Amino acid sequence: MVMHSAQFSRRTQGINAEARLQSRWLMRLVAALAKARSAVQSELRARRDAAELASKDDRMLRDIGISRSEIDSLVRRPVAGARGAHLGWRHNDSRQ
Repeated sequence: MVMHSAQFSRRTQGINAEARLQSRWLMRLVAALAKARSAVQSELRARRDAAELASKDDRMLRDIGISRSEIDSLVRRPVAGARGAHLGWRHNDSRQ
């Protein structure tokens, strides 16, 4: 068994503490980037879904139960539900 001096022990513990600090910083950066990526993907999905719904005529929108003025709020509303899931939007309706 090798005995190390107190100075050696402090030096190696300092390296470990510095590595842990860098690791935490890197993990926070990765988490922030993942959150930003998710937000961008959500916005792009909402824009794509809004454009798809806006391309429909008023009769078709009425058939699926929405009006043209509701499109933007429907594609961005974070309400869980199955209605309209194929379009990426959610609608809270008691008739489900």
